[in-house]
Amino acid sequence: MRLVRAVAALSALALLFVGVPWLLIAIGNPGHLLQVDWSTALLVGADSRVVLALVSVVAWLAWGILALTVLFEAVAVLTRERVVLRLPGTAWLRPAAAALVVAAFSVQGPSHAAATAGAPEAPPALASTADGARQAEVGEQEARARPVGRSYIVQSGDELWSVAERELGSGERWRDIVALNPGISDTTRLIPGEEIVLPGEPHQPRVVTVQPGESLWSIAERELGEPERWPEVFELNRDQVADPDQIDIGWQLEVPGGPDAGSVVDVEEIPGDGAAELPADDPAPPEPSVAPDSQPEPEPEPEPARPSPVVVEPSAGIEAAVVDRLMGRAQEPVAQSAAEQGEAAPLSSGRSADEVTMLLGSIGALMAAGVVAGLATRRRAQLLGRAVGQRLVPVSPQVGRFWTALGRRAADDDAATAMTPTTLVLGWDADRPVHHDLELARATAVTGQSEPLLAAALTSLTCAPWSSSVSLIVSGDTDWAAALDDPRVEGEPDADAAIARLLRQSSQRRLAMRQERLSTLRADPDRAEAWSPVVYVFTDPLAPAQLDALGDVLALGEVGVSVLFATNERPHVPAVLIEVGPAGASMDGTVFDPQLVERPAKRALLELLTATGTATTEPAPWWRPDALPANVTPLDPPEPDQPEDTAMTASSPQHPTLLLLGEVDLVGAAGDPPSRARGQCMEYCAWILAHPGARATTMMQSLLVADSTRRSNMSRLRSWLGSDDDGVAYLPDAYSGLISLDSRVSSDWEQFEGLLSGGVNVASTESLRRALRMVRGEPLGSYGFQWIWAEQLRADMVAMIVDAACVLADRALTKGDVEGALWAVGRGRLAQADDALAVREIHALSLAGRQDEAERAVVALNRAARAAGRDLAPEHAQRVQAALRSARVG
Repeated sequence: MRLVRAVAALSALALLFVGVPWLLIAIGNPGHLLQVDWSTALLVGADSRVVLALVSVVAWLAWGILALTVLFEAVAVLTRERVVLRLPGTAWLRPAAAALVVAAFSVQGPSHAAATAGAPEAPPALASTADGARQAEVGEQEARARPVGRSYIVQSGDELWSVAERELGSGERWRDIVALNPGISDTTRLIPGEEIVLPGEPHQPRVVTVQPGESLWSIAERELGEPERWPEVFELNRDQVADPDQIDIGWQLEVPGGPDAGSVVDVEEIPGDGAAELPADDPAPPEPSVAPDSQPEPEPEPEPARPSPVVVEPSAGIEAAVVDRLMGRAQEPVAQSAAEQGEAAPLSSGRSADEVTMLLGSIGALMAAGVVAGLATRRRAQLLGRAVGQRLVPVSPQVGRFWTALGRRAADDDAATAMTPTTLVLGWDADRPVHHDLELARATAVTGQSEPLLAAALTSLTCAPWSSSVSLIVSGDTDWAAALDDPRVEGEPDADAAIARLLRQSSQRRLAMRQERLSTLRADPDRAEAWSPVVYVFTDPLAPAQLDALGDVLALGEVGVSVLFATNERPHVPAVLIEVGPAGASMDGTVFDPQLVERPAKRALLELLTATGTATTEPAPWWRPDALPANVTPLDPPEPDQPEDTAMTASSPQHPTLLLLGEVDLVGAAGDPPSRARGQCMEYCAWILAHPGARATTMMQSLLVADSTRRSNMSRLRSWLGSDDDGVAYLPDAYSGLISLDSRVSSDWEQFEGLLSGGVNVASTESLRRALRMVRGEPLGSYGFQWIWAEQLRADMVAMIVDAACVLADRALTKGDVEGALWAVGRGRLAQADDALAVREIHALSLAGRQDEAERAVVALNRAARAAGRDLAPEHAQRVQAALRSARVG
């Protein structure tokens, strides 16, 4: 069949380039037009020869356009899109010309273009394979194991993502297509008419029951091994699931079954840290990577020349290459430097961590830092709005890992150069960032793969600190406005309505400006806010008529309103054009690697923004819902070994204790602190205390560190903790594959929880005092913004400390103990300046008759609330009013 198509296409080409010119020469004579008396022909009438000559001229022009279009498409096919020539106005003709050319060359097979362009590229090296012989062997195994699939003819407009989304149920499965087609890489542009191979027909679906707390994301992760495959589950259950974000407990859902369901790369590593850590299901324990030795020894360095054994599924080599590409320009040197310094480095293997890294994609450090800072601000606002006895709802584990990955990427952040509020970092040209000022350009168009670049622009404009004064109107994709819940961001679902609003706002500004300049208006502090930058973003491509309306807006001149829009073709209005393709992007002749937020990253970002912006809380586990009966008094804890007013010092604990309720420190250790990576060692200690009995692979995936870095820092931590007098190591070798600290190693947070384990609101007064004495400052101190994985732990620490301080202050106020109440408020404020604490301080000052101080505290509370853009909770306002009234009456 392919041969028949090729012969037919070659015949058509021969007819086009030989037959048509011969026919035009034979029946038409354009030269006759030079001999015509045009005054007679126009006034009296033209004879048939003139008409035939005119028709032949038009025919020659049409033939020239068609021939050039076919020639240009042939050049594009033969050079594999390395040389692309376009004849203006032939967009409607190019798909047919490309199909004709591809059909003519199809006798070369599915990979004809690659063969024509040159020898195929060597398969990418596996991240965990050191020598070329091993790479070749794995490549042969991949080729033998690659399953036979079904054929598919590429249609006009097809891309790897769209084909995978339509044919396989999820765009993220484009890697499966690459794995089955040796002539196709992640940067290949599919050519209409080309035949490619897709994974085989899906097997019989399986049925699962929705459990409490599950989502399509978590079901896809558990059943298919890849959470990004949730659209496949959604497509199979469209008759039952109307909204993919709303599923009910007990629903019976179908999930893809058979071998095709598990097409994700699965990499198993043999963990080890000091001794061999063996997974429980490993039937044949391999030889330990590091000789077990419980005695302190010199700090081992990472051993890149000794890779761990791996078991690789067919597409692992390709996925490793994709991960390397998506890691971005600076990821590789950062990982190397981090490994040398014993700091956290991105994982080079391990499926879950690679998924998170691929979610990050090409998000740069500067944007990641802005997002992390914005999330921290939103989290703090959540804590301030929390009621006593409630806790913040934890994010899902997948979103938590993405948050951690953002924090790791942000750690590479360099100081930003001076930027205007509407400046975007579009990407990187080598190591130099490519900046673009939307307001300076006034109109910016994005063609090609516009969606991920526009998502990156929206992320920057909403999260970058230098863009805090920008107002956004987003047309098309309203998810951003819903997730952010920010007055600066508004959504317009209809492009026509957004353009009408754009024209109205721009016209009003033009009339109000009169003869003044925009810079002059913004220099006036009384008028600057009204003239702050406004950016309209159109995520759906604009139609020609809408572009005409945009041209009317641009004719008004510079008014502080700029437009960023998607378009399918080069716009006919004045605009800076950014073209985004599979291999990169270009703007004004500058080719660069674009900063993109792909769909999975966008979904994770929106989930994070929603989770950190909601006012929803849940009952705190440290709060007892039913108070103790009146005739029951909680027992005081045993007497401490040290005086009451003595804070925990470095020499006080008998065994290693990690201090978390303030600046982080490890005290009571038997060994000497390491000379480097001290913070990483304490982070590992905190993580193990929070996850006792975890495996090495779990630790790598949660902390997003390379195994070599983890081994080195675990060895440092083991030496630092040391052993007791009997030689028992405080961090035993993990011979069973499970990592745990000796039961005598603890933290001040564990001791705090232990004192109030029965419930903060029913604990004895002495227990509350002793617990609050442990608080030295904000939990996790300066490491709070670095240990992103511990964000929920930090939030719980802050909330429980504040709740304990509130309960103790209320008890003191009931007894008229003003100083006791103020002491409790002061201890709670070491963790966070909370509204609930401020209200109790006002109550105490009013009760003591210190009216001036109470009124100053009221003013400070109101100012803090206004500065944060929040309202004081009604119960707090009522309590303040009652306290002030009672003081006036007294």
